Amino acid sequence: MDFLLKPRPCTWDLALEYREAKEFEVDVTLDPNTAGPEVVLSEDLKEATWGRPVQGWSQNPGRFDTDPCMLAKEGFTSGRHYWEVEATGRFWAVGVAPESVQRKGRVLFKPNARIWGLQKYEGICVALTAPSNTSVPLLGGDIGVYLDYEVGQISFYAVGSRRCVFTFPGASFGGEKVFPYFCVLLSSIKVGPKG
Repeated sequence: MDFLLKPRPCTWDLALEYREAKEFEVDVTLDPNTAGPEVVLSEDLKEATWGRPVQGWSQNPGRFDTDPCMLAKEGFTSGRHYWEVEATGRFWAVGVAPESVQRKGRVLFKPNARIWGLQKYEGICVALTAPSNTSVPLLGGDIGVYLDYEVGQISFYAVGSRRCVFTFPGASFGGEKVFPYFCVLLSSIKVGPKG
């Protein structure tokens, strides 16, 4: 995978403090009807791991057909929402995607793919910004994702340090439903809230 790394200073004027964002916490479950090949889901639909499912997924028009990606069951067309993800492994992506996100063929983790997210590959972590990716501090541990639909803002938090690491300001959803988005190539994720 090719990366265009262009570190640039960011201002967090728009980002809420972690404790404020967490007030909008929602329960997120993974949608098996969108899970791509090589995704193994837990029975409670709270964990996804890269691997071969015991039984292959059935054909579904909403399923990612090539990459180990999936959406959450919960989608949003208004309001403010926050969820947490524990992501571990060599390659993962976490963020927000519209209902119309490309699900057939290779998912290209690049700017303008209509995925507002963070991607980790080996020792690199980037935000999928246009015209090129933006380097962000490498995240270890849980990641908080905050969505303000009306403002068009998506912020990511390092839960351990309770600080914002990146904000996408002014995203345009055009009235479309958006969903929590995940990819688990060579990795696994768990969605919160924690018990």
